[in-house]
Amino acid sequence: TSLYTERCARLLRSHGIGHIKFFNNLSDDELLQLVTALACREASVQSSEHLRVGRVEIRYRNKGEAISESMSKVGKLLDDVSSEELAKIMEVYEAVSKKGRLHVVGLSEIVSDFIGIFTKHSDPLLALVPLREMDEYTFTHSLNVCMLNLAQATSLGVSGPLLHDIGLSAMLHDIGKLFLPEEILNKPGRLDDKEWDILKKHSSKGAEFLVKSPGVPRMAVTNAFEHHMRYDQRGYPTVKDGWQQNMASHMTAISDVYDALRTKRPYRTPMEVKEVLDLVLQLSGTQLHPLLAKNFVRLIEKVHPEDSHASSSA
Repeated sequence: TSLYTERCARLLRSHGIGHIKFFNNLSDDELLQLVTALACREASVQSSEHLRVGRVEIRYRNKGEAISESMSKVGKLLDDVSSEELAKIMEVYEAVSKKGRLHVVGLSEIVSDFIGIFTKHSDPLLALVPLREMDEYTFTHSLNVCMLNLAQATSLGVSGPLLHDIGLSAMLHDIGKLFLPEEILNKPGRLDDKEWDILKKHSSKGAEFLVKSPGVPRMAVTNAFEHHMRYDQRGYPTVKDGWQQNMASHMTAISDVYDALRTKRPYRTPMEVKEVLDLVLQLSGTQLHPLLAKNFVRLIEKVHPEDSHASSSA
């Protein structure tokens, strides 16, 4: 299956459709009615003379039961991040590093699982409360940035395929690092100038790889290329004046900074939440998008109200 086949199946499920069957002599009008109904979230998809849809029965549950089940799923999903989901991501990344091939559908399914959890909560950051610190930095960093991006986008009212592409793009933002020497990526101390120049190439290498990978959204290519460009475009890669950065790239830059500073590394201890949020606000308008940075700080403060009171005057 391809990413687009999986996305189509997800769209059908969202309308309660378990299966769909087309008959000979299907008319253009019948197809148009189907596409129109699927494009409208509230519309009901109906069978016609040459088209039959089989529905999935959805039984009524009270609000308490729905919330209880939702919280249970949140806990289970995040409990499994270090095992099942991490294993899937590792398989995808190993396939890239060994064979140079990206199986994007596997990552797409993981992103869909995350979105399913987020959309069940009125507060998009609620799903991040039990998020744990883990040792497998290379892989869990991509997971964390993905979830933080989904939280940012959800808080701004983004939904549907665009939300999915934002999450998948975040999952793939550092894919270019797989093409760099391990001794540079895992060096415990500060990089010298030559090593730093090599590390900076991961953005363009990632974009070059993704643009050649079937089924990868164009946003993921852009995100991989731009996520270290900075809001003021003084980062890398260097681009021409007037370059318009994608909003998802700005989100990834913020999530990237937060997760990197909150994660224990061989050469430094993790910073406290308040310290990181203060830094995010200090970088607002230069390295980070000012409006998105302030929105991000408000979201994190909801999760850590006791120790995350960043300076609101920035």
